[in-house]
Amino acid sequence: MATSCHEGGEPDASPSRLALSHRPQRVARFQLGFERGDSRAPANGVVALRPAVEGRVRLPGGRFVMGSTPKEMVRAVAMCAREALGADCEDSSRAWSPAPVIRAEGHAHEVTLSPFEIDRTEVTVRAYRQCEEIGVCPPPSFARGDARYDRPDFPVTHVRWDDAVAYCTWLGGRLPTEAEWDFAASGGGKHVFPWGDLENGHLANHGAFAVDPTDGSDGFLGLAPAGSFPDGATSTGLYDMAGNAAEWVHDLYDRDADGFGYPRSRETDPTGPSQGGDGHVVRGGSYRDGLFMLRTAARNASVLATREIGFRCAYSVAASAPLN
Repeated sequence: MATSCHEGGEPDASPSRLALSHRPQRVARFQLGFERGDSRAPANGVVALRPAVEGRVRLPGGRFVMGSTPKEMVRAVAMCAREALGADCEDSSRAWSPAPVIRAEGHAHEVTLSPFEIDRTEVTVRAYRQCEEIGVCPPPSFARGDARYDRPDFPVTHVRWDDAVAYCTWLGGRLPTEAEWDFAASGGGKHVFPWGDLENGHLANHGAFAVDPTDGSDGFLGLAPAGSFPDGATSTGLYDMAGNAAEWVHDLYDRDADGFGYPRSRETDPTGPSQGGDGHVVRGGSYRDGLFMLRTAARNASVLATREIGFRCAYSVAASAPLN
């Protein structure tokens, strides 16, 4: 399922000034909502300017393998074990253990998708407020003016699954299915992370599996402006498919008697199970999740609007429509 201390204006370009401008702010001030985020974030140790990002990407669909194999789930547990609470990564007896969540990534199975479009970025506070102001979308549950969440270029959070559906419907779209989201994030099942196969904590706004889940090593302690990590984008130009806000998708979350979340059989344009006691699927991990939850296969669920969860919209297209 952060914010830097620099405020306003262009910083001095000297290395020492740049390093200072991206030092994570003091957590106490952040928690009180006193600090504003920065529009920059380091990628591979280099400060990258955040480009203007908007619009949609059209994807051709096709066949891909969705879900994790047993070997891939073992690797995910090993990645989790490197976190501060790593000793709990295999202990299913603990309520907060990620082991059942990782197991729910099975079974790996073949999926065929029709063409679709998907937003380049997570829906921002600015965009959502337009829907809110005409009375179509309920307001987010954060307090107006809370600088941790209420900034126009931040992804909107504190919204329910139903609120996300209302917004996307207002735009003539819908929430992506879990399969569409997975296909878009993984490059058609090719990559462990949206940017490729290598773990890199500088390419996404992530947190930590720790008592304190905040992590400023990526340049932000809380949310970041949408599109702040251009080097972490997918090859098709989708931003923040890993980290920042986690994202609602269409599907309900359910697991079989063995704890697996997917069927073994092939599927075409799946829309998920007909019921799910744990709510709807949440994808992508957030600024409060360790890197193992930012893998493109990682999945979780919620029934609540939280500070970690936002969304982006998808749009159905005719199979004969030309690609942009």
